[in-house]
Amino acid sequence: MKGFDLIDQEENKTIALQKRRGNRDQNAFGTREFREANRITLDVTYMLDAPGPGSIAREDVEALIPKVLTAHERLQREDGDISDHGIAMTGWQNLPVDITKEHLSDIQSVAKDLSAEVDALVSLGIGGSYLGIEATFRALTHTYFNQLSSAERGGAPEIYFLGQNMDPDFFRDTLDMLRGKRVGINVISKSGTTTETAIAFRIMRKMMEETWGADADQLILVTTDKEKGALRTLAGEKGYRTFVVPDDVGGRFSVLTDVGLVGLAMARIDIEEFVAGFQAMREISSGNDFWNNPALVHAAMRHAAWCAGKKIEVVAANSTALYWVARWMEQLFPESEGHEGHGMWVSPSLYSEKLHANGQMVQQGERNIMETFLALTEHDNRIPIPQTDNDLDGLDFLVKRGMDMNHVNRMVVEGPAYAHYQGGVPNMTLEIPRRNAFNLGQLYYMMETSVSISGYLLGHNPFVQPGVEAYKHAMFALIGKPGFEKEAQKMENQLKGMKRVSV
Repeated sequence: MKGFDLIDQEENKTIALQKRRGNRDQNAFGTREFREANRITLDVTYMLDAPGPGSIAREDVEALIPKVLTAHERLQREDGDISDHGIAMTGWQNLPVDITKEHLSDIQSVAKDLSAEVDALVSLGIGGSYLGIEATFRALTHTYFNQLSSAERGGAPEIYFLGQNMDPDFFRDTLDMLRGKRVGINVISKSGTTTETAIAFRIMRKMMEETWGADADQLILVTTDKEKGALRTLAGEKGYRTFVVPDDVGGRFSVLTDVGLVGLAMARIDIEEFVAGFQAMREISSGNDFWNNPALVHAAMRHAAWCAGKKIEVVAANSTALYWVARWMEQLFPESEGHEGHGMWVSPSLYSEKLHANGQMVQQGERNIMETFLALTEHDNRIPIPQTDNDLDGLDFLVKRGMDMNHVNRMVVEGPAYAHYQGGVPNMTLEIPRRNAFNLGQLYYMMETSVSISGYLLGHNPFVQPGVEAYKHAMFALIGKPGFEKEAQKMENQLKGMKRVSV
């Protein structure tokens, strides 16, 4: 039987872009024309005056403006409750201008050297040491990146992620994808003792050392504290190449540090363009002209929604690539806002898929929901819709009107935005012109600024996450980690007094 043929389909532009990046053929991200064509915008029309309970009026938002501007000024001055163990955690603000071309060149040089030695790179990390890297990687590369040839990947190795969960089946399945290949790893952990990542590193390191002996040391990159910690000590003993997790940048804000840049450079993402996107949004969001500052407007709209009783934010992307960015936001906002009973739960969604799953709840469920659309304006590829002989599905009208799959997908934002608004769900749309590193950089810096302002408005430190430690202590007690004997005894005593109920 003849193999499947891609009739009427043009070259995959995502693959073409990957090849360009592999050849260091950069976008003209330094020009005014490029920046104007790639400026992300925020449409808040449907956030205001939605029918039903919990409606938000323009007056509600304008009443917040003085507080938002004060919060912004304090953030820029690094004033207020922003420290973790005595260190102000606002280093991310100036990262876009503090990063030197020399440092980016050093990262690219190491990535180039290691790429020449390996077929696959495994990034080991969890939380902020994982989500930003994978979100950016998925947003800017082919959906089936690892199944493409090296040439189609732009010369990049296959990219895998481990250490982000403790599922042994997932881990074992990933190992199957690595069998017989030359493998490099980048282990990311400030302390070097994060359980999930440390276990993954132990396993990978043992297999690599038993396979390649001392040569394995040259295939291991370490991104950790600049001076102390388990990984820093081991790197010194083994001679691993190292990168730094800054003291003043929290994990969920760290995608522009070595934490994110090393892995992205390995995937041939243009990290210079990425930095330029952060720089552009830093400039846009630096002023106090409220209605011309998307980061401040975004923060105010979300806070007004929370004050109006909205407890869930559905972040819906019309692009599979951008769905991973919604997952990054799923950490950034809840971990920063979830203090003292505050904050909204972020629910990432891919439309139109989720419109056939929880769309009924969004349209007619409890009115405790707001919605943010991540709308990709221009996809890499265009997919035509063919005409049929009998029009049994009734869709020939699309062809007659010159519409392709891209036109229909755009309505996956505009249709739900209108319908959900009419159903009492305030929503806003973040327009992302196209899939490139510049636009991702803009989006990340905007969201980091917005959630920081949210912390000031809610009255707590958005850069710490003390609640996360609770699960760690319970887990350490259960597995008998030394030093947690008292917690283990306390848990045992409490559990003895509880009557087990199973069905």
